[in-house]
Amino acid sequence: MSDYQTLGMVVGAVMIVAALLYVLDRRAKTQPVDYTDLGKITVGSGVLASGVLYSLGTETVADVAETVTTAAQDMFVGKPEF
Repeated sequence: MSDYQTLGMVVGAVMIVAALLYVLDRRAKTQPVDYTDLGKITVGSGVLASGVLYSLGTETVADVAETVTTAAQDMFVGKPEF
């Protein structure tokens, strides 16, 4: 997987989580979801995540993403060790 694909996946995940948190917050308060605000929050979180990832550099982010991916796969595959 290329570095840009990894960065795109991380930014996409941040945007999805931000959107879900906004929707859950609005539902918890029994208020309607304002799609304009949802779009602003989603795009803003993506821009912020992109800036942070750009400042860290692609090699660092790719290494961290590889480590996290391997750890997550080990949680669901294989034999648990205690």
